[in-house]
Amino acid sequence: MSDIEHRVMASGSDDIIGEFPCTQTQLRCWFLDRLNPGNPALNVAVRWEIRGNFRTESIEEAFRQIIQRHEILRTRFVETDGQPMQQVVRGVEFRMPVIDLRHVPEDQREARIQSISKETAAAPFDLGQPGLFRVTLLMVENRRGFILITAHQSCFDGWSIRVLGREVGELAAAIDAKRAPHLPELALQYGDFALWQDEYRNSYGFEAEKTYWREQLRDAPYFEIRPDRPRGRVKTSRGEILSAALPLEFGERIEAAARAHHVSLFSYGAAVISAALRHYSGEREVLFGTQIAGREDVDLENLIGVFINNLVLRFDIAEELSFADHLSRVSATVGAALNHQKMPFNNLVELINPARDPSRNPLVSVNFNQQKAFLEDTRYGEFELISAPSQSPGVIYDLNFIMIGRPTGWRMSVEYNTDLFDEATARELLDLWQKAYAFALDDPKAEIGAMAGPVRAGSLSKEARPKAASRLEALLLAHPDVADVAVRRDGPAGRPHAFVVPTAGLMVPLETLPAQLNAYLAERLPEEEVPAAISVLLSLPRRADGAVELPAMPPPTANVPAPVTARSPAPPADRQAELGRIWARVLDVPRVNANDDFFALGGHSLLALRMFSGVREAFGIQPDLALLFREPTLSGFASAIFGTQPAPAAEPAEEPDIPSPVTVEWETTIYRQGSGDCAVYTLNHPFLYYRMAKSLPGHASVVNLHMFNARIDEVTEGFSLEKIAGDAVDAMQLGDTPKTVALVGLCVNGILAAEMTRQLRALDHEVSFVALIDSWAPGYVRSQPALTRWRWNTEKRAKRLVYFTGKLLRGRMSLITYLKEFSLSLKLVERFAPARAMNEEEETTEAVTQYLVRAARRYSPRALSGETVLFFRSQATHRRARQLLFGWRGFVPDESPVFDLNGWHEDSLSEMGIDKLSSVLGERLELGGSADRRS
Repeated sequence: MSDIEHRVMASGSDDIIGEFPCTQTQLRCWFLDRLNPGNPALNVAVRWEIRGNFRTESIEEAFRQIIQRHEILRTRFVETDGQPMQQVVRGVEFRMPVIDLRHVPEDQREARIQSISKETAAAPFDLGQPGLFRVTLLMVENRRGFILITAHQSCFDGWSIRVLGREVGELAAAIDAKRAPHLPELALQYGDFALWQDEYRNSYGFEAEKTYWREQLRDAPYFEIRPDRPRGRVKTSRGEILSAALPLEFGERIEAAARAHHVSLFSYGAAVISAALRHYSGEREVLFGTQIAGREDVDLENLIGVFINNLVLRFDIAEELSFADHLSRVSATVGAALNHQKMPFNNLVELINPARDPSRNPLVSVNFNQQKAFLEDTRYGEFELISAPSQSPGVIYDLNFIMIGRPTGWRMSVEYNTDLFDEATARELLDLWQKAYAFALDDPKAEIGAMAGPVRAGSLSKEARPKAASRLEALLLAHPDVADVAVRRDGPAGRPHAFVVPTAGLMVPLETLPAQLNAYLAERLPEEEVPAAISVLLSLPRRADGAVELPAMPPPTANVPAPVTARSPAPPADRQAELGRIWARVLDVPRVNANDDFFALGGHSLLALRMFSGVREAFGIQPDLALLFREPTLSGFASAIFGTQPAPAAEPAEEPDIPSPVTVEWETTIYRQGSGDCAVYTLNHPFLYYRMAKSLPGHASVVNLHMFNARIDEVTEGFSLEKIAGDAVDAMQLGDTPKTVALVGLCVNGILAAEMTRQLRALDHEVSFVALIDSWAPGYVRSQPALTRWRWNTEKRAKRLVYFTGKLLRGRMSLITYLKEFSLSLKLVERFAPARAMNEEEETTEAVTQYLVRAARRYSPRALSGETVLFFRSQATHRRARQLLFGWRGFVPDESPVFDLNGWHEDSLSEMGIDKLSSVLGERLELGGSADRRS
């Protein structure tokens, strides 16, 4: 353990003299520390300058006595039955290292001071050890030094700085003068406050607080400034501060302006910064956090501890509003918030229950604080303590706007997350903030829309709306079928384009996932915020730091993205069931299903800790809090903690063996690059075949050939199926390279696969087999007598009713989806429920399918002699198809096998059906197509 890491250690006895529940702020600190142990953003860093005649021994002893005086400085945190508790120990050992910089050259001294200050501020604390507090003294001259103080937020706040400064000064002066210190008796200790807060949270007054905040933040957007760089998967705390010292007359002007408008100095500052943020972001609604002392009782004023609370301020700012009118509204909002300040932020998050996003703070991303310096510059005996700017140990917010008033004048600072923002952006915001004050002071009757200053590039256009993007990402991440998400803001018609990675154990066909997600979002977002398209990807391209590489994402007009690979199998059912019982008990719900979301069921940080305690007792596993954010569903969380983590995404395949197409009409997506010279090509329906890729022999590449970017117009409408198939063969770019290929197609794509097979053979390419799924020969059914066609259709409708009713009763589909499967009930649904417009991908899929159907009706099939043709029959097709070979007799060998698949048409390519298809095709690939066995 280094000097900097810990200077306050438990005494040998470690006697516990008290145990109390944690306050809500402490619970939040505990929770955040569990997410990121030792997170420096939870440190409070303070720097004082000390001048005059002082003795280091007296300063050290003063701190030692303060630690004994305030129990919170002898506190540690433990977990008891899943509940964090604070324990007070009898004593801790304290020492104050002294670093002598008097011999450092003066031109190098400031840099050394800054370096040490930064190091001490960022060194982590262990919450399980008592004494979350350390002090270092830097001697820069014989009569001048700097006292560096770092404490953990779980035991210290801004007001505590003032209490600490007064007591250090008085105690050190008393020690030097050999007299008794003049300090007030402490009527309470921090544990008493914790007990009071615990009692208050069960009172009628707390219910009134809930009512106010629930109404105040109803449907509130998540306000943020669009960053310079994409967010990573988790929130980071690296940050810097830019500051500007303001002239003395600035303080006089803002105090006079606040008096003239009959508002507090804080309300005036909040009005200025909210107007500046409205101008910069282009967003009408601005929300940010702020902190209050939380010491309404006089007995709390002399205590060290964390009483501070976070409030969320929400402002609706119209451009035509004058600054004076805006100021009046801000003052009213601030006043109402102060009247309801007893709602702990931790409980506020539980109450509002926003969508959880591990890369963002809940509710607010921007913070604002304006206050006089906590430490009064005061002389004690023969020395003076002076407030000095401190180092940022780490950032909590994306952006934090801070105004500190000192006797030398006001200082304006922008603290920013360096993983998100460039220094130039922070400087731009600092400049805008100063201009906003000038705007307000010079002409308070001017309209907000007339404010001058920098505007965030693109923030006023729809494609770059930060509110829409953040809400969209949060909602998608909250969906049980989505494991990961990224959003591009340059989608069609200025709307976002979302990219999602599905979760493990996805129960719906991937091809239907975009439509289901769009319907889900349409119920929760305004129309302009619903994405123009949702694409399903194998994985999101990420940088080394975990941030999504947005420029590497397929552009909104690009071809259909690659499907995903299946994740690892689900955990054993008995362990998941036991985990479900733990969730149900903690969340107080009757039962928890596999796809239920912990947070959607009312879970929050404290309940998560209780759940973890249950998991640890039942399974001997200590889960990771960050994991719950990433896998909030029962099945996903179970898979993660029981050791079945998602398999790593396959690396993008190299292209020499299977080149990309040269035409825009047909394009390829490589599911998997094989080790040999065999390739299986699936036609269209890119999401239906993704599971098949991992099940086929490793020597075979698996590729999807699709035409979802094909131009369908008057020219292409007249293309024959032979022409379309020829373009597809050209797109394969097989050239003269020896390669064995196989083709797979569903329905009309099976007809296309047959024609492509014929053309490939004519070009002397080796085709191992062609697989046709529910693919009747063109014209065969239409050639049957009318009575026969009526009988076949009646049989099919009856089978359809039985099949989908079974799915409904087994809970595999919703009632609305079930009704839409039948023409009569579909009309009723459409009559009484508003029809949802198809998204771009659905429209493209339907257009391509109908285009191929029209071409197939004009097509006359030709013989495929010498080829191995495999037929697959789903439950949508009568058994007679086996005897009729789907009407292909005379065109294919009579011995062509027919295999049965479970599922109705497209459903047959999910779950058991795709396993059967993979098994048959895998066997054919291993045998080189020579087997001829019927199932």
